[in-house]
Amino acid sequence: MLNKDGDKKVILCFGSSTTWGYDPAAGGIRFPEDVRWPTVMAFELGSDFAVIEEGFSGRSVLDHIPYNHPANGYQYLDKLLETMEFDFIIIWLGINDLFANRETSVKHIAEGIEKMIHKIKFSKPKAHIIIVAPPQINEDFDEAYLCQSEIEKSKKFSSEYKHIASANSCFFLDAGKIVSNSNIDGIHLEKEQSIKFGRHIAGFIKMSI
Repeated sequence: MLNKDGDKKVILCFGSSTTWGYDPAAGGIRFPEDVRWPTVMAFELGSDFAVIEEGFSGRSVLDHIPYNHPANGYQYLDKLLETMEFDFIIIWLGINDLFANRETSVKHIAEGIEKMIHKIKFSKPKAHIIIVAPPQINEDFDEAYLCQSEIEKSKKFSSEYKHIASANSCFFLDAGKIVSNSNIDGIHLEKEQSIKFGRHIAGFIKMSI
């Protein structure tokens, strides 16, 4: 098991390109450490914590890609549970599912989150789970007219994820009440928003332990 941080509390950030640090204003290059929300969070929390960034562009909750692919969130979670020890896991996923299969409902995606929760609780019963509901897709980006259905669905993440988190005794954070997605591409955080979220979730964790 990978955990070389002694008495530090380890936080695993499991997500997609927003967790990886995709910069929509720079064509998708990666934000530096002082901007990516997981590393901003780590700085705010201090030396008693170690943060593992496990963001992968295109990752979804449900398994949409054949074979064992890191973009398949539910499937790839097995590898992380087998190889890592952690005290907290933050799950921020869901937007990509709307585009991977346009027939997928947010309720179905939330059910996938619940299956992840069950898998984590079985493997790491002492780990604290934080479920993050993604902010809704920005309605003002240039190609918003092409994804009106996805925009409307994205407004349901908060209520569906909150229900799943509550039913499974997990922490819940509605990212849409803290930050908003860029009007450049509709689905990623810009610099100021990424920093803001990192600072906010650090405070959330401090209050939760």
